[in-house]
Amino acid sequence: MDIEAIKQEVLRAEDELLSKLRSGDIWGGVAMHLDAPEYHNIWNGEDKSHTMLRARIEKGLEMGLASFDYQVSARDFLFIDNSNVLETLTAVPVTVLETGERIPDGQTMISILWRKLDGAWRLAYLHASELPKE
Repeated sequence: MDIEAIKQEVLRAEDELLSKLRSGDIWGGVAMHLDAPEYHNIWNGEDKSHTMLRARIEKGLEMGLASFDYQVSARDFLFIDNSNVLETLTAVPVTVLETGERIPDGQTMISILWRKLDGAWRLAYLHASELPKE
């Protein structure tokens, strides 16, 4: 297993995801999430299936969601095998509205299970929790 090559592939996939989300291509970002029964997106204790994620994004767009961003301050990887990588981030997610208003969350720990399927890296599982404020 070439860990450095796999790490670079995952980082490119994450860059692609962030590029889509930052540019307002929210549906392009959602398409990078695995659309399968085993997919989970858990954010601050709320577990969403892929269908639920799509419904939440649709509602957000109707209410003026323009884009998403997050600034990473720390990152670590666990290489399970050639096609499964667990990435753990410390980041500050930001929601951007059509008005230009930027709404930051607090510092958040995010774990993403990246799975390589048919040559493409997909978010197969995401768990995020905002860190306690000191």
